[in-house]
Amino acid sequence: MVIRNLIIFSSLLLLGGCAATTTKQQAFPKMYSENKPQTIVIAPVINNTMAAEASDYLNATVAQPLANKGFYVMPVPVVSDVFKQAGVIDGAQLKGVPAKTYYEKFGADAVLYITLTHWETNYIVVGGNVTLGMEYVLVSTHTNDVLWSYANTLVVDTSGSSGNIIADLIVTAITTATTDYIPIARQVHSSATQTLPVGQYHPRHGKDGSDINVVPELASQAQQSISQ
Repeated sequence: MVIRNLIIFSSLLLLGGCAATTTKQQAFPKMYSENKPQTIVIAPVINNTMAAEASDYLNATVAQPLANKGFYVMPVPVVSDVFKQAGVIDGAQLKGVPAKTYYEKFGADAVLYITLTHWETNYIVVGGNVTLGMEYVLVSTHTNDVLWSYANTLVVDTSGSSGNIIADLIVTAITTATTDYIPIARQVHSSATQTLPVGQYHPRHGKDGSDINVVPELASQAQQSISQ
């Protein structure tokens, strides 16, 4: 059964308000400075959900959107192995580790922290959905400054819609239970990284500062996640 809707939303929009937007350069000025990053290392995901397998899904999907934005991303399998050998399986174990450590160990200009906030399957009698939410924070390994941050949540409607109540109940239950999270994760990454100023390997490098697509509240929301 085809999933009917992909609805990208934020807590701000859920409140019924109209979210104000600003330009990329106004929101993330350090991404347009001389110290803007060229290489990124992805830290293990901070998993704040009950889905133990979620980190593996995210590790398989997050590098490509960053590469598409013009950055060199340190090979995820290699980085993951390094952390696993050190006994690190969740990013929460790395809280307090100075950002410069990632430069010393991997040679990366910036480290990306990802916090998984929602990984939920919701099923009610008349409908169902899958919710996936993440917060991203990119930190310079040279200055410890936050370069970019954003929060994004995606809801996939898995309800049946044939008009037959019994059939729809069955379809909703099956579709909700068997939803593939990988394409959903890719959607969340793709949407969030639209606000990320592009890197030097992108044709629009240095030319996207006037793009107006950043909700400041969502940038602030994500940034707070690493300070808690």
